[in-house]
Amino acid sequence: MLTSLVIIGAGAHGRIVAEAAAQTGRFDILGFADDNPALVGTKIGSRLVLGSWAAIAADSYIIAMGNNAVRYSVSEKLQTAGKPVATIISPRAYVSEEAMVGPGSVVLAGAVIQAGARIGGNVIVNAGAVIDHDAVIGDFAHVGANATVSCFGIVASQEFLLHGSVRSRTSPA
Repeated sequence: MLTSLVIIGAGAHGRIVAEAAAQTGRFDILGFADDNPALVGTKIGSRLVLGSWAAIAADSYIIAMGNNAVRYSVSEKLQTAGKPVATIISPRAYVSEEAMVGPGSVVLAGAVIQAGARIGGNVIVNAGAVIDHDAVIGDFAHVGANATVSCFGIVASQEFLLHGSVRSRTSPA
């Protein structure tokens, strides 16, 4: 049985998250939630913008907003409302069975997460990003497309590691 999912954020990132969620085959995507009344009733791709997430009943929710501070704020509201969050891992990503990906995180196509890596909650690991072994990505961080975090590298909570950036080792082996 599929898990019903609402994607919070009807922008470009939301469209990409919807695609990754659909490709998993695990979700019945109900549509997008967005507080912008001008978007309600419009479509993002083939999916409808339904209105505010607070008014939509679903089994799970995913925050699809690139801004780390906004993602944090919405997460706090979801938690207060008792709404469960999904974790979306594209089937076109590689995640080691010895890695940990926190709740509410999104791992997009082409991303690689190696053994021992720890990805916090509500993190974006964008397309083509590489998280090497034993790296740590803090809650609400965003690892940009094609960015690399080397072994034992650290990305702080709410940090945005720019697209194509390299974060070198920050602790000894």
